Parts: sequence; C-alpha cells; structure tokens
Amino acid sequence: MQVLVLRCLYFQLTFVAQRYCKIAVKASTWHNVEVIPELQHSATDWQPFSGAGVTNKVSTVRFAMLAGLGLAATQANALCTFGGSGEPALQGSFDAMLGANTLSATNACLEDGADAGWTTVGSIGQIDIVLELSGNASSNVFGVYDLGNPNARLSIFDGADAVGDQAILRLRQTVNGWRVSVQEVGDTTWTHQFISTSAFGFYLSVQGQGTFYSQSSRNADGVDHMYAYQGTNTPFLTGPLSGEIFTRQDYILAWEDTLGGGDGDYQDFVAHVQDISPVPLPTPVLLLISGLVGLAGVSRRTT
Repeated sequence: MQVLVLRCLYFQLTFVAQRYCKIAVKASTWHNVEVIPELQHSATDWQPFSGAGVTNKVSTVRFAMLAGLGLAATQANALCTFGGSGEPALQGSFDAMLGANTLSATNACLEDGADAGWTTVGSIGQIDIVLELSGNASSNVFGVYDLGNPNARLSIFDGADAVGDQAILRLRQTVNGWRVSVQEVGDTTWTHQFISTSAFGFYLSVQGQGTFYSQSSRNADGVDHMYAYQGTNTPFLTGPLSGEIFTRQDYILAWEDTLGGGDGDYQDFVAHVQDISPVPLPTPVLLLISGLVGLAGVSRRTT
C-alpha cells in the first residue's frame, strides 16, 4: 500500500481561491478517479489511516465523491425556452455559425445556476462579440463582477463596441486578493478590478432596463437572462471567428436584454469566451464535497 492523492480538477470549494483539492488516503487502488502517487508534503505531514474503520471511511469518501460527480454531470444541461420575435431564432444563428444541428439552442444550454460563476482555465482568456441583435446595442455594457459584491464590476465592452471586437481578460492572484484585468484588442490600456475569489460572474447593463447577472437570483425580475453553451470541438463556419475551433474549453453566452424576459430570443448580445469556464459544480454539491474534505482531514488527524 502507498499513500495516494485524489485530485479533484477544477473544483472550487464554495468559491475558495484554489483550482483543485487533494485528499490523502491510505489505499491500494481507486477506480474511475485520477490518482497521483505523490505528495507535495513530506511523509511526516500525513498520519496514516489505521484501525478497523479504515476501509469503511475510504469507501464512504470514495462513494460520496463519485456520487457528487454523478449529480453534477446530470445537471450539465437544461431545456432552455424561447419566445417569439421577428428576428432570426438563436438556433438559426447557431446553424449559420457552426453548421446545421451542431449546437442545440434548446437542449445544450447549461442549467441555470451551473453558469453563475466563471474562472479562467489558465490565467488569461479571450472574449469576442459574435452577434448583437438589439435596439439597445448602442447602450449595452457587458463585463464581469465580484460574485459576492455585484457593485464591484469591470466593463469589457460598451455601446461603442460591435460584432468582431475582442478583449483579453487576465486573472491573477495578488497580496490583496484576486485581480481581474481587461484590455480590448487594439488598445494599450488595461483596466482592473479586485474581486474576492478566483471566480467571477458576467453582467449585462442595459439603459432603461437595469443590470442582469449570470447569477439569476440577483436579477430584479428573477429571470435567467443568460444562456451558456459549451464548445462542440467543431469550427466556426461564418462570422468573426470563421475557421477557428469552438473547443470544449470555450463557451457562447447568449443574453436577453429586456426586463421581464422581453421577446425571449437571447441574441440581444452574444459573446464567445475562450479559455474561460464555469465553476463546475452547483453550490449543494460543492458543500457536500467540502464536507467530505473535512471528514478526510478529521480521519487523518484522529486515527
């Protein structure tokens, strides 16, 4: 037997500023999880499991972790609804950009809540405007905000920007917390905003309508104003990203910009985000796994 480390890639426990968690266990082998036979701590930092309850403790943690992962997987997609308008449907826009039936506007969107918080895959991501069919286009402001304080915002695009415009988003940890920075492509100026964790939300401010957030619970009308779609690993066929691959690390964010849901077409502002991904688990699962981490820690200290 050897001490193994279970790595939970991209779990952010209750939005703490860490990109993965580790649980040290005494086991011979675990299946269906990524196991790394090394520690970043010295051997004396970890007390080995012992006693008759070891197998049950390890099995319980393993079962609950996999159950949590399974629950998260079942919440990956939702049935998104649309209203009627005189504009082309979002599905038609997807078919034009990616090819017919490549991405379903109705069935492929992330569940509301699973697209509330976001973070960069590395430290840098890119954002492109790919579609904007709105009478409010000249006044819309799109940006990021602190999940714990929606007044701490950073604008990325405003009414002067249009389809084809691009921006770079950079996320870095500092001695004062996390700093998110934005620079539009073609500009030399960076703008900055400190946020409380490595996860942030997206917002769309609309003159005369208010501000809508990726956290639907913060919207005054209670409506989900942003639908998010994961990449399909296929190329864009038309539009400003033509020829580029819509990878699985990329997402399309489709917004409805009218209070109360408006016409529900969700193509008033459509952005493509590259190397920026949602915090992968809804809060209940995060709390479950956070509790399991604590259980593993208690077992390690007391056995």
